[in-house]
Amino acid sequence: YILLWLSLILCFACSPGKKEKKYVIGVSQCSMTDIWRQSMIRDMEVEALNHPEIELVVMDAIQDNDTQISQIKGFIKKKVDLLIISSNETEPVTPVAVEAYRAGIPTIILDRKINSDEYTTYIGADNYEIGRSIGMYVSSLIKKETTILEIWGRRGSSSATERHQGFVDAMSIDPNVKIRELDGYWYRKNAYEEVLKLDSIEDVDIVFAHNDMMALGAREAIEERDSSLVGHVEFIGVDGLLGGGLGVEAVAQGKLDASFYYPTGGGVAIKVAWQILSGQAYTKKYALSTAMIDKTNAGTLYLQSDRLVEYQRQIEKQRANLSQLLSKYNFLYSSLIIILILALLLGASAIYTVYI
Repeated sequence: YILLWLSLILCFACSPGKKEKKYVIGVSQCSMTDIWRQSMIRDMEVEALNHPEIELVVMDAIQDNDTQISQIKGFIKKKVDLLIISSNETEPVTPVAVEAYRAGIPTIILDRKINSDEYTTYIGADNYEIGRSIGMYVSSLIKKETTILEIWGRRGSSSATERHQGFVDAMSIDPNVKIRELDGYWYRKNAYEEVLKLDSIEDVDIVFAHNDMMALGAREAIEERDSSLVGHVEFIGVDGLLGGGLGVEAVAQGKLDASFYYPTGGGVAIKVAWQILSGQAYTKKYALSTAMIDKTNAGTLYLQSDRLVEYQRQIEKQRANLSQLLSKYNFLYSSLIIILILALLLGASAIYTVYI
């Protein structure tokens, strides 16, 4: 009888109780070296804190199509509960994204589109409209014959293609505009090096880069080649990220003349993922809002960004403290169970000894 009761107590005491179902979300990210992409994953992680049932598994394709295709196939093989894809290039990644969707895995296409409608939902801003808005903004700056240096992201990606198309559509009505192009592949260093290689930069009046980092890289290169030219060139980027050395600060400090806010959509992606996994209603497309950032509002946004960064730092600190408290609680709980079991064994031994 004593052994029976001890067994029952041990089973109930050590029982973890009812476990909530764990949903594994695979995230196929085209790159993680880009600051904007890192912000996207951070936004996902912050939102995922609201849903303990979610486990994020992030894979970095390192800007390689074959690597991304292989990683997505791995997610399909593991039968993840949901898949979020931000493609490196549209055309090569489309077949495997469709394969995931046909395999019954809810698939969210984030930021960069694929050439198919076979996905669960798409989340992203209107890159064509961003390009067109920049084109209209640039048109307001033109007073004579103007040369624009457009620095591309990655030509095979939908975001770069659509930004370019929107921009040239807005500029095509102006015969005084000449557009020169080069490839920066989304990186500051690449844009810097490519501008240094240009035969001439004296005719450049406006630099439009597909993101802020490339615009800043172009500025550095022009300043290095001829510092007197910097004051005569307008530098325009896209992203408008908050934080030290990023887009909003660059505009506030006068290093960039304008930027267009481009939300990462990371937090929205996790919210929508939870709606899908929990059987709630969702739509086929989520359009993210954008806004222009210039000298009139950059200062205010920069001050607000400092507060947001501090709030985020405090949240992360509290999160770390909570994790430590939970670890201590689990340790004390386990210790208490062991002590109770030992006490029961000791009591049972004493009773048995008296009985003998």
